[in-house]
Amino acid sequence: MTTDKIRDQLIDYNRQFKKNSGHFKSFEVIFDYIYFLKSEPYLKKLLAPLLAYANKQIELMTETAKNPEKSQALNNLNLDILNPPSFSEMPIFNKEFNGWQKSLEKKEDVAIMSILPINLVCLILVANGMRDIKDCQKAGDYKRAKELIKVAEEESFSIMPAHNIKNIPNFALTSAQFLDMSMELVNKYILDKIDAQAFLENLKPKSAVSFDKDKSILYIRGQEIKITRKNDKPYDHYILEAIFDQENFIEETYFKQIAEKYLGMNDYDKTKDWQKLRHACDQLNTKIAKATDKNITDFIIHTSGKTAWCKINSKYL
Repeated sequence: MTTDKIRDQLIDYNRQFKKNSGHFKSFEVIFDYIYFLKSEPYLKKLLAPLLAYANKQIELMTETAKNPEKSQALNNLNLDILNPPSFSEMPIFNKEFNGWQKSLEKKEDVAIMSILPINLVCLILVANGMRDIKDCQKAGDYKRAKELIKVAEEESFSIMPAHNIKNIPNFALTSAQFLDMSMELVNKYILDKIDAQAFLENLKPKSAVSFDKDKSILYIRGQEIKITRKNDKPYDHYILEAIFDQENFIEETYFKQIAEKYLGMNDYDKTKDWQKLRHACDQLNTKIAKATDKNITDFIIHTSGKTAWCKINSKYL
């Protein structure tokens, strides 16, 4: 999937969540959203460190919940906005709380993106809950599935628990509001990466023509021209591949080189086989002319005979 399509899909998930905010359906949206983050190749690679860190925090949360002493210690933590060192005692999200401690000691504002891992963990936990419901359905345990659905219905719109941090103003925040903000922040992180890369790419000088040999697509000043429409690549595909494989693709590419290196014609007869490639060049020009409404009819120029060659017409470079 292209980054443009990924961008649209992420924004659409957030639209879907807002539309169903506060309802059970919103948790289904989160389930699909997290699956998309973990399965789409570009996102999987981009988010790998963040997802690994989030999963580690979930493991710590699970261990803490199972250990009465650790759980009690977490509940008894005395976090105080006026006492920054108290934040260093947090057993989960230790890196984030230490960062907030330093900001508080320097009397600096806490960066909103510093809570990104917490946002992602909350979304993953919702998705895991939906996965448990689906697993119960598959196993035929409908009683347990209904119990978990009831929990999800209640949690989809509830007042968030007290933060237990002293000397900070209390304010009511619903789970729906927090999860919406969480998805927006995760999206911001991804979209900023996509947009920044696109911006940097646009700063690079671009060639007027290029050829994607894997997809067999020729680009002429932004216009996309499909060269191969079936599995078998025609001669004109290999003509373009040979031209663009050259370090300086504006120079001549000899038919003999194309035949031997790209077509496997080890017995190339320079007295007559050049005609096959000349014909392929003509077919390529015809294909390009058709795709461009005959605005480009002479993209490839070529010679004939024993030393025949072809190259891109310089007026398109």
